[in-house]
Amino acid sequence: MTEVLFIAYFLVLLGTLIFKTPIIKSPWLFLMRAFFPNWKFFHAVGHVPHLYARAQIKNAAGEPIWSEWQWIYPRRQRRWLDLFHNPHTNLGLAQQNLVDHFWADLYDLPEGADARELVTYQLVLRLVQQVLREQQGDITQCQFELRMELFSRTDMTDSHTMMTSPVVPC
Repeated sequence: MTEVLFIAYFLVLLGTLIFKTPIIKSPWLFLMRAFFPNWKFFHAVGHVPHLYARAQIKNAAGEPIWSEWQWIYPRRQRRWLDLFHNPHTNLGLAQQNLVDHFWADLYDLPEGADARELVTYQLVLRLVQQVLREQQGDITQCQFELRMELFSRTDMTDSHTMMTSPVVPC
């Protein structure tokens, strides 16, 4: 009996490799995906989406200047207490999951379509505005970029910009 189950298991695996299922698109499934992580990073090792942002602030003379591009999701230092209560890392993982969904939506976007119509674009814009306000205080305008970056064991080896948002008031 065990041999039959073992063979049936491998036949099911073989069937899933051979027969491709169609992509199901539905507004209800789109809303439900917020409950599930984006597992596309398991498909291949390669470029990873990273969100960068900059803000326009006023210097001491009152002139508007742009800050440097900064990575929105830097890794946080781990502590022993995080083993039991870890809300900051969980929030960071949810935010990175949003960036992953945004990348997937941009990748699936038809040629010539406006990315600003995407729900994930609006959510990422709000995330950028919130983070920049927390870090830099009084800002007038902001902008973000979605970059695909490839890392080696020691440093970044390749980076290209997938999308740059227009400058928006914050």
